[in-house]
Formats: sequence, C-alpha cells, structure tokens
Amino acid sequence: MNDTDTFPSTVLPTGTLADDSAPETPDKRVIGERNRTDVLTWLARFGWLTGRMVAALVWPDASQSQAMARRMLKALADDKLIISRPLPKGGAAYLLSAKGARLLTEQTGHPAESGNTLALGNPVHRACSNWYLIRAVQQGLEIVTEHEIASERGPCRVLKGKQADGLVITNDGACTWLECENSAKSRPERHKTVALVQDCLGGERQVEIASGLWLARLAVVATNEQAMRWMAASFLDAHRTGLLRDSQVAEVDACLLPVSESLVPGDAVDGNLWWDVLVPAMS
Repeated sequence: MNDTDTFPSTVLPTGTLADDSAPETPDKRVIGERNRTDVLTWLARFGWLTGRMVAALVWPDASQSQAMARRMLKALADDKLIISRPLPKGGAAYLLSAKGARLLTEQTGHPAESGNTLALGNPVHRACSNWYLIRAVQQGLEIVTEHEIASERGPCRVLKGKQADGLVITNDGACTWLECENSAKSRPERHKTVALVQDCLGGERQVEIASGLWLARLAVVATNEQAMRWMAASFLDAHRTGLLRDSQVAEVDACLLPVSESLVPGDAVDGNLWWDVLVPAMS
C-alpha cells in the first residue's frame, strides 16, 4: 500500500535513499544521519518516547541498542533538536523541539510539530499503546500512533463514538483498532468498545474507515489482569444478552502487556478474547 500522497504519516522512516552511485556499504556518517532522521521522525509520530522506546524502534537488533540510543539522544539534545521532560516515576520522555521540527520538515517535506506544548497525558496508558505499536513495527507492519490520531493526522479520529489508541495496518489495508486499558473504565465507556465491535466487526462486508483502509479486528491491550477482566466482563454480558455473536468476539484480540511505573514493558501474553478468555470463563 502506498498512501504517501494522502497519508504520509503511515510511511515508516527509512532514512536517505541510496542512489546508484553510492557505495554498497554506507559510511558511519551516512548511517548516523539516517539514524538521526529516524529518531526525529519517530518522535514526531509518537509525540514522545522514552530512551528505551527509541532504542527498540531505531536499533531493534543491536546488542548495544540502549547505549546507542542514549548517545544519539544526548547529541540531539546538545544540538537543541529535542527536549526532555521528567516522567512522574523517574526517567525522561523525549520530544521534538521547535528547531528539530523545522529540521525534520526540511528533510522530509512533511510538516512536523514541536512537542513544546504537548501534554504527556497518562504515561502508562500511552506507554502501553507505544509498546504494542513498536512491536508491530518490528514485525514489519504499518502503524498509526495514538498521537497521530489525537492530533488529527491519522486516517480517522472517531468511529462510533470511540477514538482509537492506535492502528496496525497490513499490506492489504486491513486495520486492527487498538484499545488500551491500564485501569477500570466506567461501564458506559466499556460499552462504547462493545458497540464498536457490534456495529463494525463480523459483518458480511468490512467497514471502510478511510480510503483503502478497512476495520478487520480490534485488539484489547491491558497492562494488568484486572483491567482485562473488566473489559472481558462487558463483552461477556453483551454476548449473553445476544448483542454480540461468537464470530464477532472472535475478531477481538486480547493482549496482556505489563508496563512498569518506569514505563518498561514486561513479556506480552497474546490471545483471542473469545477462545482464550470468554470460552474458558463460560465453561
């Protein structure tokens, strides 16, 4: 899929394209420039990232990825291309500065915005979304971040009264809608998620959420078991009362993704909401 003309934010940062005259192995300076652009691009797309998140995005396979990220972030801060803010439980979040946004706009041709006035929001909730999407990037999938959706730079912002916490997109345009949970939501809020599945999943035709993009699945991603239980209970009630069919709930993924107070992820446990959560609960 190539939506560069209409939706450039889904294009993953790939650095500088090599021309035919360039050597097969780029020198360290070229690699450094490419990595710098990638870091700035990811910061623009996610709004803010921790150093560990930057390492996972830009150097996913390097044995010294965190050290490489620290050096790059220090260099960018020294050049006043990024700013940092303390996180409530320690550590720092990194954001684009006005200077960094201008440089990235010049380099890529796509408008980038400074994070000077950006609120961090609920750090654990955002980290849950970020880490799930980072994993999708590492799997070679396209994504739309929560920040892009909230700032109206995504393909859609609200569907059936719900705003996605992120999107994962396959090559054929099939989208997984991300719903992150790190605490118990009110029953009306949980019902909005159930209603989204009721109205948009499991039908004969997939719902088009933007040109060339269709809603195929929903993923409930929770940082703790209690948050997952609350959401599962709402789906179970809807199924028992006939609002949801088996096939609709089967199109909902369930992921338990622990995130510490310092925003470090634990080992993710992936499953299906119907087969791995509700069916055992009903037996």
